[in-house]
Amino acid sequence: MRGSGKRKVGPDNEDGEEEGGGGGGGGGGGGGGGGGGGGGGGGSGGGGGGGGARKERDMDLPPMPKRPSLVSIDSEDENKMVEVKTGICGLDPTTGKGKQIHLIQMLLLPFVPIMALIIQNSINMVSILEYQHDMQETIDQISTGLGNVTEALQSERAEIAFYLFTNGSIIRRNLSEHFAYTNSLIENLKWPAFRIDDHLFQNKILFRIRLDDFRDKITRFDTPNIEAGIAFYNRANYIFLDQLTREIKEKDASGVWRPLLAYKNMIRAIEHLGISMVFGEQYFGRGDLDQSSYIAFVTNDALGQDFLNASQNFAFWISTRYKALQKDYPWYSNITRRRLEILGREKIQPDFEKATEYFYAMLGYLDALQKIQYEIRKTIQHTIVKEMLASNSHVVIGIALLAVVLIISPVIIILVRMITRTLQAFSETLLHKTHELRFEKKRSDKLLYQMLPSSVAQQLRIHKTVPAETFSSITIYFSDIVGFSEMAYQSTPMQVISLMNVLYKMFDSRIDCYDVYKIETIGDAYMVASGLHMRKKGKDHAAEIAAMAIDLLHGTENFVIPHMPGERLKIRIGIHTGPAVAGVICTKTPRYCLFGDSVILAAKIESSGLPFKIHISQDTKDCLDRVGGFIVKLRGELDVKGRGVMDTYWLTGKHGVLPDRRPCSGKEEDMEFMADNAYSESGRRPKEEAKHQSSFAKTLGLFREILG
Repeated sequence: MRGSGKRKVGPDNEDGEEEGGGGGGGGGGGGGGGGGGGGGGGGSGGGGGGGGARKERDMDLPPMPKRPSLVSIDSEDENKMVEVKTGICGLDPTTGKGKQIHLIQMLLLPFVPIMALIIQNSINMVSILEYQHDMQETIDQISTGLGNVTEALQSERAEIAFYLFTNGSIIRRNLSEHFAYTNSLIENLKWPAFRIDDHLFQNKILFRIRLDDFRDKITRFDTPNIEAGIAFYNRANYIFLDQLTREIKEKDASGVWRPLLAYKNMIRAIEHLGISMVFGEQYFGRGDLDQSSYIAFVTNDALGQDFLNASQNFAFWISTRYKALQKDYPWYSNITRRRLEILGREKIQPDFEKATEYFYAMLGYLDALQKIQYEIRKTIQHTIVKEMLASNSHVVIGIALLAVVLIISPVIIILVRMITRTLQAFSETLLHKTHELRFEKKRSDKLLYQMLPSSVAQQLRIHKTVPAETFSSITIYFSDIVGFSEMAYQSTPMQVISLMNVLYKMFDSRIDCYDVYKIETIGDAYMVASGLHMRKKGKDHAAEIAAMAIDLLHGTENFVIPHMPGERLKIRIGIHTGPAVAGVICTKTPRYCLFGDSVILAAKIESSGLPFKIHISQDTKDCLDRVGGFIVKLRGELDVKGRGVMDTYWLTGKHGVLPDRRPCSGKEEDMEFMADNAYSESGRRPKEEAKHQSSFAKTLGLFREILG
């Protein structure tokens, strides 16, 4: 871009002197372009340089090549035009065949929700059937099977404990009848898959054999004590209850989870209270309990009370029912008093009558609890039946809804066909007008995006005023090719253009990997800035520019000049960090420019650098030191007009690994790459260096004269 200051360049003043307030953002900022004269600035045979590129914009000549980022924007517009022009599957709805296929597509659309509804109803009905099956299994588990067997074993354990306690002198009822009742329940039970290693519970036959053997020992009084007599029943009831609660838990997907939990807790409460009853009976019959029996009584009594309280918490009516039991059962106060006596564990005189009284009182109490358990079971059954009836209603509603959809679907299809015909006729006219409008819009947008950054262009497109922005700190990059004028003089215009296209294509592919913005290129001059509009927060603009500069310098080391394979491309880079102003200049041909001393100073640092070197200012060096990871060497002092003498540095490399994110890169490259080049240090003679810098000064002076 054109700067607002002037720069005096001569053979004896290769660095140049700056005058004025700031440098243009695109052209090298008053000297940032290096050999900015381009191909045509070096002589009559070098056509197509920076001055020529400037005048192309003032005349009605073909536009300059687009930036890579702008190509993607144009591609988006082309894709949008394709979407308007063609239909689904790449068909053109304006042709006869396209209309027919499009009509078929539109007619198929109503079938999508219809099929979705059919599938949804089918899935719902299957789910409801599975739900009903689970509910039926829940009823079976709590009304028959394990539940009934567990209750029978609990009752049988109480009878046997009393039988052993009285030595068979008193029998509450015939044991053989009780055994036959339990056997019938076991025979009708569908034997579950117990999750234990005991082989006696692996099948029904082995369990029956073991149970009958134990009963024979009981009737022969072939057990050392009552605890041994009920041990088998305790073990069996524990396994059956564990399996019962697990199966109920696995089926608990309904709305009866509260009564189900209450039912399971009530079963557990009756089991533990039944065990504690046996030890309480022994206490009154013997007058004392040993340590293990006392611990067993306390443990089972506490667990029974805990499960009983938990069962009441899941349903209010259970609590009410239990309070009524406490009030109406005449032996409840006696049980409470006897329980406290046992917990006190005071030695008493054996009292057979008191033991018998306690046994019968506890049996009546457990029978009353079992009645509450039966009521819970009936409540669960009633709730499940209601839910199954409700699920049947859902099935009926789903079938009715499906029938309605099937009836009205032909009407929908006919209406869709009529609407499609109308739309096809209207689309033919609309498509033609839309194509013309988009073609013209594409041309205007293409020109706009070639001149401005995408964010600025977007604001101008929506008729927004783009105000000038002041940036407190940005990093500006300038680079040029040393000896470009001489190279252009020795080459044909097409060779120069081919060289610059290949070089800038490599540059553009690499800078796209960093959070930077390319301001402008004029001939061999290249200007980039970072910190204007950072794409990602948290990144440091100086670090982005520094990493990009190392990347570009590393890329030029392996760069081969197509028509001069024996020559090396000598790039010179300068970087400075400081404040600047950015804005859109001119309304007829708007351009995005950078202004300020930072632009001029960056150009000065670049022009005073050396080939194959990255020359940075003190401000940039301070920023890189804060970030860390960059290798910097002191270059020396530089006298800058208006700022005095300042220290400058060489950026020689960066620690770490450079990610393979460039399309031009074939592999990862070690970023502990030194920007110093042996060719630039030892192979460059002082006269050759002066010659290159003098050539640059002459070319840039010619470029300034062309711009006036």
